[in-house]
Amino acid sequence: MKKIKLLLALPLLFGLSGAAVFADTLKSDKDVAGSWFLEYTKKSEDAAEKKPMGITWVFKDGQLIQKDIPQVRGNPYDAPAVPYVVEGDALKVGVLGRAGKFDNYSVVEKTDTTMTLKDTNYGSYMYFKKK
Repeated sequence: MKKIKLLLALPLLFGLSGAAVFADTLKSDKDVAGSWFLEYTKKSEDAAEKKPMGITWVFKDGQLIQKDIPQVRGNPYDAPAVPYVVEGDALKVGVLGRAGKFDNYSVVEKTDTTMTLKDTNYGSYMYFKKK
């Protein structure tokens, strides 16, 4: 009987520990501060197709500056700074030219050198490396 209870409890234990590994949260602005290179985006976590991006996001003093944004013709450009806020497990980034409007991102996974965000508006995934 003890073996049966143990076998029934194992999937529950593994399920809970697996959720804890991927349930990363941001505690403050310091968790994202610095420069992050957006390598690529994907439509879903399981999607095979990756869209290369090559944009640098610089988080500093409550402001986000996107650098080296590619253009079809010409040189890459830098976008003006927009405010950002860390709230729980969400990153809210101001929309340029729309005061009080934010794009919302949830943290899928974060380490000291990598970060994966999910755009909660469109469902796409963004894969960053720390610069």
